[in-house]
Amino acid sequence: MKQILILILTFLPVTLLGQQLKCCKSEQEVKSYLSGKWKINKSDSKTVYHYWFENGKGNLEDFEPAENGEEIIIEDNHSFVEIIKHENGFKLKHTYLYGNWIPELKYLNSKKLILTTDGKETEYNKIYE
Repeated sequence: MKQILILILTFLPVTLLGQQLKCCKSEQEVKSYLSGKWKINKSDSKTVYHYWFENGKGNLEDFEPAENGEEIIIEDNHSFVEIIKHENGFKLKHTYLYGNWIPELKYLNSKKLILTTDGKETEYNKIYE
């Protein structure tokens, strides 16, 4: 009996960590966590991705900060973002002028975002100003 209890207590924390991947239960939670500026983790790229939602529509704009701190916005890279609920969580549909991109939202909290596309994960960190 004690061995069974020890086994349960050993694997219980592992299952709780696995459940943390389910970040959000509603579209509103995704919007709340996703809103803000994100940068790819462990990358030399200076590109910052800015998500925001207004009037029910999602937007994504990427830019590179200039040396003087100003933001250089690249207008051609503006896209609209739609949050799609599916059986395993959420996907983000980015609609650009010339096509779209639909990554799966693997992880999201107030500091970290992981998107999966074709089995490849990209991790982002939130930038606080």
